[in-house]
Amino acid sequence: MSGTRKVQKRKSKLRAGEIRRRKRDFLARIDYWNLVTVAILPLATIVYLVYNGLPLIPHNQTTTWCGLVYFNLTMLSFTCGYHKYFAHKSFSTSSALATFMVMVGSSIGVGSVRWWAAMHRAHHHHVDDVEKDPYSVKRGLLWAHWGWLLRKPKRGFLQEYIEHEFPLVANESDDGDVAMIELANNASRRYLLWFAVFGLIVPTMMTMFFSGDSWMNSLIYVGLLRMVVCQQAILLTESVCHSKSLHFSIPSQPFTDKNSSVNANNPLMSLLTYGQAHQNFHHEFPHDYRSTSSTLAYDPTKWCLFMLSKFGLVWDLCRTPENLIMQLRIQQQQKIINRMKSQLNWGTPISKLPIVTPQDFKRICDESVDKERIYIVIQNIIHDITPFMDQHPGGVPLLKASHGKDATKAFYGGVYGHSAAATNLLATMRIGVLSTGNEEDVWRRVAEETVVEERASRAYQSAEAA
Repeated sequence: MSGTRKVQKRKSKLRAGEIRRRKRDFLARIDYWNLVTVAILPLATIVYLVYNGLPLIPHNQTTTWCGLVYFNLTMLSFTCGYHKYFAHKSFSTSSALATFMVMVGSSIGVGSVRWWAAMHRAHHHHVDDVEKDPYSVKRGLLWAHWGWLLRKPKRGFLQEYIEHEFPLVANESDDGDVAMIELANNASRRYLLWFAVFGLIVPTMMTMFFSGDSWMNSLIYVGLLRMVVCQQAILLTESVCHSKSLHFSIPSQPFTDKNSSVNANNPLMSLLTYGQAHQNFHHEFPHDYRSTSSTLAYDPTKWCLFMLSKFGLVWDLCRTPENLIMQLRIQQQQKIINRMKSQLNWGTPISKLPIVTPQDFKRICDESVDKERIYIVIQNIIHDITPFMDQHPGGVPLLKASHGKDATKAFYGGVYGHSAAATNLLATMRIGVLSTGNEEDVWRRVAEETVVEERASRAYQSAEAA
């Protein structure tokens, strides 16, 4: 009995030790700085507004304008700097402008540019991989939207990925990348300083100066509430724009269906994501400085970079050739067509039909009289049209009059020129090939069917490969 108690006590100690270890691991994995910027500060802001009965839009109109101006400045700094420049190298620019974009972009509070850009590259390289994609939507919509920011990546793949993409000691073999890497590393060390300055101090002082509003209102509306809205605009692209099941976003995949990325075609989603809702395009053409190839789409990032290029502040804008975009769009459409085509009944291929002699065909027709079946020949192909005879617009007597006969001329215009739909329906009724000693037309059609099937197969394979 005492031995049993000892075993139970030992098991209890082991369980307690395991619980403590898991608790330590859980606490060690929390990203406390992100916890502050994406959870505690936003929650505190909402609580402050509700507790004091304040509206989401400030009473002071100038404060509202300050918030709108600073919102656009920070979003453009993030989408142009963090995203297009550091994550995708979509253009070239001076160190001064890149530094400015990073400083102002840091005010959004979703991590340093080195960390965020590396995580974003990992997302593109390993999209939907639950182990390697840092915000894979397969781990849940809440994880893709918010949870991944609160937990540090496991020491392993993602940490090594950050070191690989932005090494602390840059490789001198590529001058352009060296400057970018050094800038990202320096920005990473100053991230918290820049977040405090450009996320809290600058918007507060700017708003107080222009609107005369209180420091608290300036901080809450232009500092913190603006930060919350910016965060949600960015995070929506990582969650909602990677979900095919959220139909309110009107999702589509015109370029690929191999991953979860979608184009959210709801105009509201374009506004909410600051023009970044076309993720299916972005995942196929990540280096393009545009968010979509459409000239009419809402895309402030594209407009900003285009204007900066006209002033010579950025250059070497990456733009995907329209021919390549159209190729991929057509290949995706071909995949969908082939998938739908494979689910339809196109009739037995002529090459697989049995050969029937005229004598056998006459015997079959004679035996079918009592069974009220109707067989006709069109282009030397025998068809059993019994299932359709009651639906034929010309009536059953007309079909019975053609029983056992060659109705080729009647079908193709002698009596009535049938539609392509009627031809497709007729193909589903094939039962054999009538051997007349001259089957050139039959074998020509067999060859045509083979060519069509081979073309469809090649098109499907090339679409799959793309």
